[in-house]
Amino acid sequence: MRVEKIGNAALCLGKMEETIGNIQQADHILTDPPYLYIKTHDFDKAWDEQLFFENAKRLLPDDGFIALFGRGTSFYRWNTRLAELGFVFKEEIVWEKGYITSPCMAILRVHETISIHTKKTGKIRSQKVPYTEQRRYDIEGVVNDIKRIKSAINTEAGLDNILVFLREEKLYSNKKNNGFGITLKSALDRPREISSMQSISKGMKEKSVVKLNSKHYKLSHPTEKPVRLAERVLALISDPGDTIYDPFMGSGSFGAACIRTGRKYIGSEIKPEYFDIARKRIEEAVKHYEQA
Repeated sequence: MRVEKIGNAALCLGKMEETIGNIQQADHILTDPPYLYIKTHDFDKAWDEQLFFENAKRLLPDDGFIALFGRGTSFYRWNTRLAELGFVFKEEIVWEKGYITSPCMAILRVHETISIHTKKTGKIRSQKVPYTEQRRYDIEGVVNDIKRIKSAINTEAGLDNILVFLREEKLYSNKKNNGFGITLKSALDRPREISSMQSISKGMKEKSVVKLNSKHYKLSHPTEKPVRLAERVLALISDPGDTIYDPFMGSGSFGAACIRTGRKYIGSEIKPEYFDIARKRIEEAVKHYEQA
């Protein structure tokens, strides 16, 4: 087994079964295991699922998360296995890829699924995504936000609300509260034009469907995931400084995402050619982000 340390990343060349026993602890696991349905690719090989999930339980603290990419029979089996081991299901993310991976099938597949479980007590972090990123593929949503703001400007009450927001980035109701005379409006009470302005200035809350096009014609690995997608998943389950374990590293997208977002990373990969690609990607990420 070969191990290379690059900044806050430790990369292991070897099978998951040979390397996982050497990992002492991780705060969270983010990984994309072989789905066992692409029969023509030599990377999609069977692996010791029982060994992996039992070690996942050993490695993680009670508030740790495991986030798994997957589909089909294997994916449902993995989720059931986690439940049997006492993990608690927290959320499911659908990645809408923006391209078709099954052009010859009856249903054109344009998504993959990520299941998120905690060992016991982990809580999903509430995250904001920049407005232009969240609305990138939703032109109708952008148009509606503009219309709401435009319409509000043409009314005295709407214009007052907007001016208060622009001055203080807050919107207050007329209710009295503890003698101070103002009460912050709840999200349900907030006028829609203010919600639109807050989304533009502060970002939009993350959704269970993530629309993110992948540059599939430039992939280094047949099942490579976008670094930005990994960053958004990491933001939901972890904090900067946490250690993320990925036993199926591939070409290193998750490792690069960890370095870019201030996480520590432990990854393993069985194939030397992908290990070398991952090492170079993570070296580049360390150069630009850890030394900034």
